Amino acid sequence: MLTLDSVSFQYGHRHALRAITASSDAQKVVALVGRNGSGKSTLLRLIAGLAVPTSGSLRWRGSVLSALAPARRALEVAYVAQRPSLSIDLTAREMISLGRFASRSRLDGAVRIDRAIEQMGLEGLRDRAFHELSAGEQQRCVVARALAQHETNGLLALDEPFSNLDPGELVRVFTVIRQCAKEGALVVIALHDLSFVDQVADTVWWLEYGSALAMGAPSDVLTTARLKEIFKCDFVRGPQGLTIEIRL
Repeated sequence: MLTLDSVSFQYGHRHALRAITASSDAQKVVALVGRNGSGKSTLLRLIAGLAVPTSGSLRWRGSVLSALAPARRALEVAYVAQRPSLSIDLTAREMISLGRFASRSRLDGAVRIDRAIEQMGLEGLRDRAFHELSAGEQQRCVVARALAQHETNGLLALDEPFSNLDPGELVRVFTVIRQCAKEGALVVIALHDLSFVDQVADTVWWLEYGSALAMGAPSDVLTTARLKEIFKCDFVRGPQGLTIEIRL
């Protein structure tokens, strides 16, 4: 279980998160939604153990994530940042293999890396330099790295994993994420495009100016009235989820 108890975070004097209290069991996909600057990426970094709350506590299976040794944390949590980056010259496969640095099993690691490459449809790109790939290909690589790292009952923290993907690639990533949850993972995913949320998420945590505005099932949290009030435009909820209604 992931448990947040009055989690706050500040950048200097600026409050990025204010007293967030929430929890989720495994085998769920939790969507973090909200306007730009609402604190989604900051909360994901805290969940990944890459930053320490200014106040409050954040625990995974009873352990404070930020207090875990990096190698131990890597066995528990796989994280995908919003903007893929790599400061050294590696091939796609070498970059994906970085997800296995904490594993002691070299043979198992090779199998996991190849499986992640297949899951993301990167077989034909494995020997290409990462910096030569398109933005969408790089995005699939960093998701593959997280999949190679991820243990069945672990925590996946994903910041906008669908960015730069064409529709077929988006469906591929979406399907793998849902399968990870089905197999025992907890997936916490920041989403900007609300049209995906109904299909992706079991639970929504809505952040507004660093505070928790609402939490619950997508249909309860993402009401058309609330969306219109916040975004000042009209939304329609249909069988496939939310769409923006544009009136010309």
